[in-house]
Amino acid sequence: MPPPTILAHKTDFLNAQTLQLSRALTPSNAWRRASNRRRAAVRSGDKGNENESATPLSEKAVDDALYRLNHALLQHSRRVYAPQATRHVAEQIEALYLEAGERGVKAGNDEDEDADGHVGMHADGVTAEGERRLRVGVDFNSAIASLPPTWDQHPSAARASQAESHPLEARRYADLAAQLAALASRRREARERVDRLRRMQALLAPFADATQQVQPNLVTRNGEVEKELERMRVLLVRVTGRIAQLPDGSRGAEVDDEAMMNAQDLDALESAKVERLLNGF
Repeated sequence: MPPPTILAHKTDFLNAQTLQLSRALTPSNAWRRASNRRRAAVRSGDKGNENESATPLSEKAVDDALYRLNHALLQHSRRVYAPQATRHVAEQIEALYLEAGERGVKAGNDEDEDADGHVGMHADGVTAEGERRLRVGVDFNSAIASLPPTWDQHPSAARASQAESHPLEARRYADLAAQLAALASRRREARERVDRLRRMQALLAPFADATQQVQPNLVTRNGEVEKELERMRVLLVRVTGRIAQLPDGSRGAEVDDEAMMNAQDLDALESAKVERLLNGF
């Protein structure tokens, strides 16, 4: 018995369909009973209604017509549904399966190039068609998860019985199923890592342009930070002068309360920043 390859499956399917088309034609039992009743009525002299006025066909005439019809059908089936033609169609179907798989593999390896020969890239380093190609087969995880780990665990009894008649193919199927499960797990981990790296890239995006994003925040001569520090010094002098005008008792209490509130606000602000940063990853 040949292994259940694509060619074997399609050949068996085509043979079953051609067998149905080549089966001999026979009148139904209801038609034969009606014809027999009509012939009996004609022999007894009952001509029936107008719709049944025609003389019924004899059983021999019906059998002769069926014999000629079935003979012509058999000759037609032998010429049109020859075994060579059936195998040729099955081979074409198998070739289409393989061609579709090869196109999918080549599409994942090819790179889109522009007129100058440069590969078109997005800002995150993905090719122009990379994002679309990455979406191909997003349902593979569910398909792989639905596969039984071994051939004999297939829900179909016919498929499960094939494991005994084809032990080599059953062992190869188990190996391929294990490899598919391992690759699906690795792809899931890689996709999670890519998503995490993209989130990190989005968080680090402000530092891409150092002259516009980083340099103004550095303490340099006549820089933005120096100007802000100068304004803070002026504000500090004004606050110190106002505090000096307060009585000694209330001034000390207010300074302590203000320092405590500032410390608490600073701790809460730093904790919120750390939580936002961790949630971003």
